[in-house]
Amino acid sequence: MPERRRVALMLDLAWPYKRHVGTFAGIQRYAEEHGWESTIDEFTDDTLPDRRTKAVRYDGVIARATKQLAIRSARNGLPVVNVWHSSPVFESLPGVFPDSSATGHLCADHLLSRGFRNFAVVTSPRNRAATIELQQFRRLITETGYACQTANVPQRIDRTVADWRRTEQTLAKWMDSWQLPIGVRSISEQTGRLIVQMCRERGWRVPADVAIIAGSNEETLCENPRPSLTS
Repeated sequence: MPERRRVALMLDLAWPYKRHVGTFAGIQRYAEEHGWESTIDEFTDDTLPDRRTKAVRYDGVIARATKQLAIRSARNGLPVVNVWHSSPVFESLPGVFPDSSATGHLCADHLLSRGFRNFAVVTSPRNRAATIELQQFRRLITETGYACQTANVPQRIDRTVADWRRTEQTLAKWMDSWQLPIGVRSISEQTGRLIVQMCRERGWRVPADVAIIAGSNEETLCENPRPSLTS
């Protein structure tokens, strides 16, 4: 009887985002159906030998791939599938990703169908998926004859107090130029919630004055605090 294939999973499950957990669940289903053994090993890039050896524990890796993982897996002849759009080795590894162009189209179509004629997007230039989505979002808005404002914030606005304060200042200055009502696409649920807070301080109504599509469908942050946010 042939040995079961062993696949390492390096998916940053310490961040229980829906996209991470959903990827994990799909891999597990496939592994069970095909008799594979899948193992969570969040430090595969560190535990793989630095030089080729027969002692490698795995037959392959599915990962939010780092540069070190790409180097060590290549040295050991180990196949890797990348599931992180903003990976530093995005160009050099095969990958499976959400269709960010389709997401951008859905977001623009949703806001247009609600009758909005003013649009804004807050994004991070270091997020490849967000960049692809923004291109499609702006293309559809522009083709319809409207303009779309853009503001850039850090990928993690809470990494340091300086990032948080800078984000607040960027958003405040950006919002000064808005014409209400306006449809807004936010890169993350956290930034979307910050925009809600700043709208309240200005006496703007959400969603009547400012309709927000936030993040990647993390229900806990989108649905439970009021007002609920589309995602």
